[in-house]
Amino acid sequence: MTNHILLECKDICKSFGNNKVLRDINLQIKRGEVHALLGSNGAGKSTLIKIITGVYPKDSGEIWIDGEAADIKSVQDAEKLGIAVIHQDQQMVPLFDVTRNAFLGSEITNSAGIMNLKEMRRQVQEKLEYIQADFEADCLITSLSVGQREQVAIVSALLKDPKILILDEPTASLSSKEITRLFEIIQLLKKSGVTIIYISHHLDEIFRITDRITVLRDSRVQGTMATEDVDSKKIVSMMIGRELKEFYPKEPAEIGRKILEIHDLHSGKMVNGVSLSLRAGEILGLAGLVGAGRTETMLALYGARKVTGGTVVVDGKPYRPVSPLDAGRHGIAFIPEDRRNEGIVAPMSIRENLSLSAVKLWAKHGIISRKAEKQGSDAIMKALDIVCTDRNQAVSELSGGNQQKVVIGRWLIGQYKIFVFDQPTTGVDVGAKTEIYRQMIKLAKDGCGILFLSSENEELLGICDRIAVMNKGKIVKEFESSSATEQDLLYWSTVGEEQEQHEKKE
Repeated sequence: MTNHILLECKDICKSFGNNKVLRDINLQIKRGEVHALLGSNGAGKSTLIKIITGVYPKDSGEIWIDGEAADIKSVQDAEKLGIAVIHQDQQMVPLFDVTRNAFLGSEITNSAGIMNLKEMRRQVQEKLEYIQADFEADCLITSLSVGQREQVAIVSALLKDPKILILDEPTASLSSKEITRLFEIIQLLKKSGVTIIYISHHLDEIFRITDRITVLRDSRVQGTMATEDVDSKKIVSMMIGRELKEFYPKEPAEIGRKILEIHDLHSGKMVNGVSLSLRAGEILGLAGLVGAGRTETMLALYGARKVTGGTVVVDGKPYRPVSPLDAGRHGIAFIPEDRRNEGIVAPMSIRENLSLSAVKLWAKHGIISRKAEKQGSDAIMKALDIVCTDRNQAVSELSGGNQQKVVIGRWLIGQYKIFVFDQPTTGVDVGAKTEIYRQMIKLAKDGCGILFLSSENEELLGICDRIAVMNKGKIVKEFESSSATEQDLLYWSTVGEEQEQHEKKE
């Protein structure tokens, strides 16, 4: 790897009103390296990337590309300088094929404005073969997996012949196999001379593929170091500004009566006879691989999927899931995995989003009391430490971790006793994760029951009282957290159904 500096930011500053988002940012990215950009939600990573890619103008400072000052005023300016970005949420047209999606907005046309689809398909197919994709240029996007769509986004970026490729949380929705393939592509690009800026909250990924790390906190660069010279504890300490003595702040809670019993639940093809129970004060983890049926089971419990068989008892009384509204009346709250599309109303303010589940509490005769709404939303924002300008800021402007806190905060209002947390820490930083854990633990100590779905076995072991493992639509094994290991959870997640059948025969 050469020591030549390809991208340099000098004293970059950016403010939104009175909120100083970036303060004197100095950053150097070397040619041909994989450089991690880390920081807690709200540290300024996204804003810096948007300035580099021409989405936001900088207030002051300079950007240098390949030793020359760069005047980046638009996305087109950035692309001409060889800068491309792949965002966490890929916006694609489902009914278009790979070629049309890869060239979307930059189609090859003749003088009459007619697309040269043949040449476009040739170029896309060439890039697909380069990254060793297992699908063709004429495949419809709807037929591709999430990981394959990520590869389409990479192809789209490669068509612009980038010097610098920015990957923003690229593994957030990928399976372990797809992540491995992505890392192979990153190494391929690195060998061909493409410089990678990699943004992720998963430190294991950072130590696996990056050469150097830059950490942002409180709108400033805290330091840049070679990956091989630091460990995760040092990085976490730099990110949150203090030693993280206890990442999983588990506290004992009094385990009470059964508040939920599910017997032989069936729903579609993904839920094939789930049986489990949950007690007041208990955090029950649901482990399993992608496609095991965990989310589908919880959606069935919440009335968002049709239940075709089985029984459910809530607080000692029969309960038939028919709709999310009815689930709410029975004291069931649901924090969805896809917070952007299912958890928030992005254009609405924090205050308005928090009000969505509290209309009856904050309204009289159908009219919301603004005083009660302000007091209630302020209390929740303070309790969850939501980083924002004020209660009237649009939720779309918040970082991913703070958006998640808004989703959770909405359900802290009202008489809910059963909380479903579906992958609540996906895409949030280590500090925000700890805050989410604390809220789950507080709810448990208040006598609520928590169903916690996670693909990170380490956090299940760190937070849960019990863990149930799902495989192919059913529970195949249950553990007390104190007696389980990550290897146990992985084993039963992969071969659990066959092992369960074998044990029954014996």
